[in-house]
Amino acid sequence: MIPILKVRKTGIYSSFQDLGRKGHHKFGIPISGALDQKAFALGNHIMKNDPNAAAIEILFMGLELEVLSDHRLLFTGREVNATLDGVPIPMWKTFTARKGQIIKANGNKDSKISYLFSETGFRAPQYFNSSSVFPKGQLGSALTKGMILYAAGPASKSGERGLIYAEIPVYESEIKVKVWKSPHHQMFENSSRQTFENAEYVLKTGDRMGYFLSGPAIISKHGHDILSEAVQFGTIQVPSSGQPIILMADAQTIGGYTTIGKVAEEDLWKLAQLPIGGKVRFAFK
Repeated sequence: MIPILKVRKTGIYSSFQDLGRKGHHKFGIPISGALDQKAFALGNHIMKNDPNAAAIEILFMGLELEVLSDHRLLFTGREVNATLDGVPIPMWKTFTARKGQIIKANGNKDSKISYLFSETGFRAPQYFNSSSVFPKGQLGSALTKGMILYAAGPASKSGERGLIYAEIPVYESEIKVKVWKSPHHQMFENSSRQTFENAEYVLKTGDRMGYFLSGPAIISKHGHDILSEAVQFGTIQVPSSGQPIILMADAQTIGGYTTIGKVAEEDLWKLAQLPIGGKVRFAFK
């Protein structure tokens, strides 16, 4: 292990994430993992890391780090306006930070979810074979002031690398996502099913557990409470308010609200990066 960074300021919320902990859902343990799985996968690809190598997920802004030893790093995801000793750091392209330099993720109004990768990956504690942090389940903690961050190994001596412009994901504030129908689909009024597919919903608030939407109410024929059943990242629950809730990476493993569908895997990254006030439309597959 090589100490490469020290946390000077934690920012709003930053944590280690990887592809999540698989095989423990039946025991009530969320999978967790990166919210923007596309930015995460591309980051490890650029770095030539193992696909499951842990990265730091930065929510919004404010993270500040001191470089403890020379190492190659990379930012992906939404623009975080990062600087190295005050000099802007480009997204989606590796850079070499030198001992004593300061990295700041300054953020702006468009910042949402960004990732910081180290070459060889960060060496982070594991909980059920995953470095994904889930504080509400006492599986690790978010980054704290003074924490030392370690790389799994030394950086290579190869040149810097990154994505060509055409391969960089485009993050939008108005999106349309594909949805698989839920087994409860027929429990909703026909007019509500049509409303869900044709109306526009606004992201009101949300966190790593769930996104709360605001828009035309969706009404169930026989009430919105059901016997609890399995749910997952992307499940769209509809409580008695009729306002959809989309479960995210840290969501509970079972839920007792009717569900109208599940966001398709290939569109979860778009949804994850939707800013507060952003708009989403749904299309059944």
